[in-house]
Amino acid sequence: MDIVTCLVVTKFLLAAWAVLSAVEWLANLALFRPDGLLSWDLLKLRPSVLGSARIETMLYSNPALVAMLCGRALAGAALVSPSANGWDFPCSAFILVSCLYVSRRSVFGNDGSDQMGMVIAAGVAVLSAGIALDDVDLAYVGALAIAGQAALAYFIAGAAKLVSPTWRGGHALPRVMNTRCYGHLLAAHIAGSSPRLNRGLCWTIILTEMLFPLVFLLPWNVAIASLACYAAFHFCNAYFMGLNAFVWSFLASYPSVMLMNSTIRSGLGW
Repeated sequence: MDIVTCLVVTKFLLAAWAVLSAVEWLANLALFRPDGLLSWDLLKLRPSVLGSARIETMLYSNPALVAMLCGRALAGAALVSPSANGWDFPCSAFILVSCLYVSRRSVFGNDGSDQMGMVIAAGVAVLSAGIALDDVDLAYVGALAIAGQAALAYFIAGAAKLVSPTWRGGHALPRVMNTRCYGHLLAAHIAGSSPRLNRGLCWTIILTEMLFPLVFLLPWNVAIASLACYAAFHFCNAYFMGLNAFVWSFLASYPSVMLMNSTIRSGLGW
């Protein structure tokens, strides 16, 4: 995979995440009402970042929030093109700014997909800047940042589960599947009927997440197959737990992972 192809595929997937995440936030605007969990009447009691509570009140008003989210969706849509172009940098930079904005405005409700989406947007901005400036090294910095964050995200997620007695004992999945926010009736029923299956699945998740960095060293076809399995894992999470945005933000890191796979293996003479 060459650097331009990496950018084109990554920005397609970033676009999917940007549009989906914006729509999800817009569908939950009730949270931002004066009587909602994310009411600015409450959140403005935090220390002001800009040094002026009045400016922040205007900046983080609900109309401004809606405008920012609509802008994110439009920027995502503008990224959908089959080639690198002059819109890639400003659109990815705007998506990054919108991530920082929503992170400050919401405080609660952000998750791993938001954090990965922020990293992908920053990486695409650097990638597109490098290609626009004909600076291959700069473009590779963006891809390296994305691939490195993906490896860290998977490994740390697995390591965090490894030190948890709940995960090691196979109790995590049935408990999660029985929650109101992330649960699923069929999955909860299956999980509740087979403790041995739960333990096996929990350990499979732990080990596969921690072993993700090995993708950088695998032969091309094996690496592709491995990423397909990780993608299937995210699609399962989307179906059973409703984690729809995770699919696109994490899949958006895979082109950079494969680019680093080719670079590392080539450097090692494999």
